[in-house]
Amino acid sequence: MRLWRSVVGKLWMTILLLVSFVLFILTILLLQFFQNYFIQQVENNLLNTGQKISRILEEHESLSLGLEISREILDEETNLVIVINPNEVYYDTEITEQDFYLKDKILNDRKLNKALSANEVITKEMLLDTEYQDSVFTVGVPFSLSDERTGAVYIYQSLQVMKQTTEQTTKLIFLAAFIAIVLTTIFAFFLSTRITSPLRKMREAAFEVTKGRFETKVPILTHDEIGELATAFNQMGRQLKYQLNALNQEKEQLSSILSSMADGVITFNRDGTIFNYKPSS
Repeated sequence: MRLWRSVVGKLWMTILLLVSFVLFILTILLLQFFQNYFIQQVENNLLNTGQKISRILEEHESLSLGLEISREILDEETNLVIVINPNEVYYDTEITEQDFYLKDKILNDRKLNKALSANEVITKEMLLDTEYQDSVFTVGVPFSLSDERTGAVYIYQSLQVMKQTTEQTTKLIFLAAFIAIVLTTIFAFFLSTRITSPLRKMREAAFEVTKGRFETKVPILTHDEIGELATAFNQMGRQLKYQLNALNQEKEQLSSILSSMADGVITFNRDGTIFNYKPSS
């Protein structure tokens, strides 16, 4: 308990709390930044891929050839649904139960359906039902075929990979914050001890001066404000010793004068009480 009540403990805790607060705010901002950054990257990649597939389908008269080329440019984490008119639905090569579920969810979504009905480019993050426990980011890009049929390319990607990346990033950020707090604790304790060490020596010297040991000196270790304080303390000790010696000399001189006088002398304090009395010889 004595440590927390001392200057070392207070300075140490102040630095530690300040750094911890800054690291806490910085960690929250970094996590938010990385999450938004990853989502933005997923959106940009899906949008670029969706626009490429849309151009491929528009530039090729053969729909089957356009679909084959479109499937080739997809990566492993991206899924494709192509809807035409909206009766014709084409998937990528691997069709799962979740793909059928997503197709119905996409076509029934009022915002995503605008890519098919209103010829608009649409992006949206969708939360799936608790059965799948996942969320996907979906991009809808409209296109027109050479036979004047219209449709939309829906390309989507699970955000589970992004969540795993975010979790790894979060662990790294927390590890870095923990290391920073440990290093800050060591540094703050070292700094506070270094700053308060001259102050403790001056405190000990002050107790010695109160006991009449005016020759006590404080070592001057630095040339900053604490060093100037130590210099002033040493000068104060010398001045106190000089003034005390001067008072003792005056007292001895006064005593010698009084003892050599033949007449009686009475001295009074300010309150009228007798301070000293010497009878006549």
